[in-house]
Amino acid sequence: MKIRLIIAALLFGVTLNAQVTHGTLKGKIVNEEQASIPAAKVVLEGQGVTLRMLADMDGAFKFSALTPGLYTLKSWAMGTDTTAISSIQIKPDNISMLGSVELRLSTLMGKMFELVHTEPLVSSEPSKIQIGIGDIKHSGNIQNPKELFASMNSDIIIPEGSSEMIIRGSRPGDVIYYVDGVKSDDLNGVPGVGIGSMMGYTGGVPAKYGDTTGGVVILETKSYFDLYYAWKAR
Repeated sequence: MKIRLIIAALLFGVTLNAQVTHGTLKGKIVNEEQASIPAAKVVLEGQGVTLRMLADMDGAFKFSALTPGLYTLKSWAMGTDTTAISSIQIKPDNISMLGSVELRLSTLMGKMFELVHTEPLVSSEPSKIQIGIGDIKHSGNIQNPKELFASMNSDIIIPEGSSEMIIRGSRPGDVIYYVDGVKSDDLNGVPGVGIGSMMGYTGGVPAKYGDTTGGVVILETKSYFDLYYAWKAR
C-alpha cells in the first residue's frame, strides 16, 4: 500500500512540473532615429533571477526559458542613458514580443563631448607652408631658395653670415631638403628660374620624410613643359 502511495505522489509531481512551461522575450535596441544599436547591454530581472546579455549586430536580443511572471528590462550602450521597462508579462509557452527599445543620448555624455571639442592648446596638424609659382616669381629672394622660403614664415631664420636654415630654434644642419623627391644636402644649386613650387613643414613632419625635429623643405623644379611654355610666352 505504501509503495502505491509513493508512486502516486511521484506521478502527481511529474504532472505538475509538466504543466509549468516557460516563456520567451524578444526585442530590439534602437536609437532615437530608430537605427539599431549593436552590442547594447540588456539586463532582465524578475522571478528571482537576473539575466544579462549583449544585443547582436542588428540590435536584437532574446531571453528564453523564462519562468512566467513579471519582469523588468534595462538596457544601455556607450553614450546613452539607461532605459528601463517594467511590468513585462511573460506568459507560459508563449513568445512575448517587446518591439523596439529606444535608447537616448546621455545628457552627461553630451556635456563631456562639449569638453572634448574645445580647441587644443597645441595643434596636432602639421605646420605646413605652401609656396606657389606666383609667389616665387614675384619674390625678391628668387635667386636664393632658402631666403625665399624663410621669408614666408616667422618660424624660419637664416642667421647673418650663415647659409643654414633654422626652423623653430632647431640646431643648424637639422633641416632636411628634398629636390624633386630626392634627398639633398642643400638647395643653393637650384636656379631661381627653375623653381616650380616649394613646400615645407615647420612641425609635425610626416614620417615619410624621415626622423627630424628641424623641419623639412621640399622643392620641385619646373618641368620641360613649364620651361617651354614660359619661353613661348615671351
